[in-house]
Amino acid sequence: MNQEPSSPFVTKVLLRLSIGSVRLVIALFTVTSAITKLLYNQFLPTMKDFDAIRWTIIILGVVLFIATFFHFKRRVIVSYFSLFLYLSTLLYVIAFVTVNHFDPNAVVLLILVYGASSVIINSLFYYGVQSAITILACIVAYSSLGAGEKNIIGFLNLLLGIGVFGVVMTIRLKLISDIKNSYANLEKLNVLSIVANKSGDIVFVSPSVKSLLGYAPHDLMRDGWWLTKNLHEGWISREYILDYPNIIPKEIESMESCLIAKDGRKLWFSWVNSMLPNGNYMGVALDITKYKQG
Repeated sequence: MNQEPSSPFVTKVLLRLSIGSVRLVIALFTVTSAITKLLYNQFLPTMKDFDAIRWTIIILGVVLFIATFFHFKRRVIVSYFSLFLYLSTLLYVIAFVTVNHFDPNAVVLLILVYGASSVIINSLFYYGVQSAITILACIVAYSSLGAGEKNIIGFLNLLLGIGVFGVVMTIRLKLISDIKNSYANLEKLNVLSIVANKSGDIVFVSPSVKSLLGYAPHDLMRDGWWLTKNLHEGWISREYILDYPNIIPKEIESMESCLIAKDGRKLWFSWVNSMLPNGNYMGVALDITKYKQG
């Protein structure tokens, strides 16, 4: 089996959510859960629910949101806490749907959870396992509870929703794979690339910088690029990043600059600068020294 190409750029920069985005997702989850609970209590009071479990999950969402503001082992805590919260929500909603005999108003909540999972989960295998368990549990429950034909539409809508979001997830993962392949090809071409976040910190330097300029990528991270005399004027300035958040001024969309390699060689690069979806600045440069010298 051919292994899917992996790039530090893709895993560390392009696909990684900022902590601000994580907070937004958690906040939306918590607020939406609370609002839907109150709306169901108001307009669908006859529906059965597990109130204690529902409010416990909402409180855990608030706790997780607060936890994102503490730096101590934040990556581990948020990752595992989020997984636990998601699984708890999924199991709760499955139980909510079955206890209400697949009432369409209950089924819509489970469909929404699956819609969220198609964005959160980055593996078709895990999505398939989740779907298989859900479908099996629902088929057994639907048969044993005697839900009747009146709620068969809700049951079929659930199956349709799982299938549709599976297709959406497949397309999304295909696009991600194409991005990985494209960037892997760029790295093979020995193209230099660099990424800075909105604060001007360097968050990624391509491994090709070692062969092109003689510097180890980790030495140029954060302030490393800006503190290296031979390099700090070879890309856009940190002031540009701070002064022009979320836009690329036309004068720096494409540019040429001279960089001094670690061994003293003078190299010329042609840069193309762009803005990533998360607001980071990205520069991709091609070595054009031989054309300048010719």
